[in-house]
Amino acid sequence: MAQHAILSASGSHRWLHCTPSALLEKDVPDSGSDYAREGSLAHAYCAKALKENLGIGTKGEDIEIEELQDYFTDEMPGHVETYTGIVLGKFEEAKKSTPDAVLMVEQRLDFSKYIPEGFGTGDAIIVADGTLEICDFKYGKGVEVSAIANSQMMIYALGAYERFSDEYRIERVRMTIIQPRIGNLSEYELEIDQLLYWAGHVLTPTAKKAIKGEGEQVAGDWCQFCKVKCQCKALAKRCTEDFDALQESGTTAELMTNDDIARLLPKLSDIKKWAEAVGEYALDRALKGDKFPGYKLVEGRSIRKIIDEEAAASKLTAEGFDADNLYKPRALKGITDLEGIVGKKNLATLLDGILVKPQGKPALVPESDKRPPLNSNSAESDFESINN
Repeated sequence: MAQHAILSASGSHRWLHCTPSALLEKDVPDSGSDYAREGSLAHAYCAKALKENLGIGTKGEDIEIEELQDYFTDEMPGHVETYTGIVLGKFEEAKKSTPDAVLMVEQRLDFSKYIPEGFGTGDAIIVADGTLEICDFKYGKGVEVSAIANSQMMIYALGAYERFSDEYRIERVRMTIIQPRIGNLSEYELEIDQLLYWAGHVLTPTAKKAIKGEGEQVAGDWCQFCKVKCQCKALAKRCTEDFDALQESGTTAELMTNDDIARLLPKLSDIKKWAEAVGEYALDRALKGDKFPGYKLVEGRSIRKIIDEEAAASKLTAEGFDADNLYKPRALKGITDLEGIVGKKNLATLLDGILVKPQGKPALVPESDKRPPLNSNSAESDFESINN
């Protein structure tokens, strides 16, 4: 079983802001998800490809690939190729100035000098005189990850610096996130003195509080992947405090004003995610035997389905029903699938005048959003056809 650091680099965005969170979620098992397993498979393919290029054995990756093969998708090899191509290109560039530059794959890093019991694994590390580069592969496509001031990447950079600084002259570190499914290539560079200053004045002092569970719980966007967010009172308070404030405002009006609604709008997405997560947590615990006063488990609504379409069609045609009436007509694949077959630019060229982007539905967003505002006088009529 793989070891997991209490103060993990991947969770640093969370425990740097909410120091008690690391100990609060320490003993909560990580149940994983199909998305996580798909990402692990893609990571294994990436490591295998890089190691094969370097002439390194891939026994560990081969075992992981075999175990996770059910999560393979047709698009995966293309994204793996994009990642490995970028990493190998950077390695070749580094060798131009430093012939003995090295590329380390799945390198275990020890950053316990800065974080109590701190360790982790770097996807790909390129070490050359002058510059140390950390490359991190992200397979998710739901959230675009930035390398700018990314604490996970900065912690990995510290570990790599401790590992290689005696052998190479390292003056700066470059952190690169490669997220091929959404075409995201994000880079951030720091002088080594800047990185060490951050480590000494921010990272280490905060880590010492976090390992003891000291400090106050603070809710924010870092709560997204916290394993105890469904039980966290600080997050519950953050999601409901504006509603409480409305009740305590002293106004006699029974309906919210536009100003009241404007105060709630920025938090609606977080409130929705939090409410859904709490509901899912309660259901999971109830299935495991926990009791919630006033609630009971029941069988939910079920939708009928045919489990063997071929057998069903055979029986119906045997009764004289026309097969053409039993099947849906052939359907064209979706745009994303077609782009994977034809190529994104080629598809746009071939289907010029056929592939169109209709007017999007109206959305209410903060004024800081870069999109131009709609004409409010005509918006309702402009979008009437879309609503219909």
